[in-house]
Amino acid sequence: MELMLMLNHFFERVRKDANFNAFIIDLEYNDIAYYIYFVTTDNVKIITHAGHFISIKNSRKLIKVYSTMNTELIKLTSANHFSGEKSYEKYCNVLATAGIFKWIVELNQKTRQYWSKDNKLLYIPKIIRVA
Repeated sequence: MELMLMLNHFFERVRKDANFNAFIIDLEYNDIAYYIYFVTTDNVKIITHAGHFISIKNSRKLIKVYSTMNTELIKLTSANHFSGEKSYEKYCNVLATAGIFKWIVELNQKTRQYWSKDNKLLYIPKIIRVA
């Protein structure tokens, strides 16, 4: 299967089943260094360790990202989503309300960086993998 199709499948699967461990393992296995997710468009830019760029374009309706940033809401929403309490769609909508334009997942550093529209870094939680 072509890498772009596999990656698209991984993203679709994790949005539905919220199995973040399997998702991270699949990305690491396929030599992904990091990815950038754009909340407004649902598009993803993926970068491999070899420096190749792969773009996944989605057709979801646009989400308005608010200019007002709310770091506490970002932290709470992130914790709720990754504990299974919030759906992926709700997670994205609340993050947009809290001022998140994009997030970057750094697989080597095991972090997720939340960024505002004006490119301000707002929050960096660790990615926790369960064995």
